[in-house]
Amino acid sequence: MKIDTADGSLSFARGVVRSGQSRNEFLATSLGGSARQELINEEWWHLHVKPEPGLHANVLFRGDRLHQVYVLMEIPSDQHNEWTEANEMERKAAHDRWLRRNLGEPPYEYGWGSVSSEFDAKGCVSEIIVSYAS
Repeated sequence: MKIDTADGSLSFARGVVRSGQSRNEFLATSLGGSARQELINEEWWHLHVKPEPGLHANVLFRGDRLHQVYVLMEIPSDQHNEWTEANEMERKAAHDRWLRRNLGEPPYEYGWGSVSSEFDAKGCVSEIIVSYAS
């Protein structure tokens, strides 16, 4: 995975998610064509993809506009389906290390949007969140 700080695009082994990309443009790509639609209503489209080994991503569209991409890096406890807060904090630490190594020190604020590493205690999940400005 690579995050282009100039334009907010995310490059994965299986394809690219581009800032400003419409839902139909994304679905027409090889990565988008393999997406599993998880939550769809009149306003929100939530698409799950496996963009490369060791990563999961949820691509969220508001209407036809790319809104956010949530990226989750696999950790060893995933192989045993062991979801605990401690394991998710381990995942968050891995995300934080990756972001520092690839983007430098936070905050990660850009003209096109932002990147953050978050732990959601309610959902017991840690993710890298790429948010695009409206």
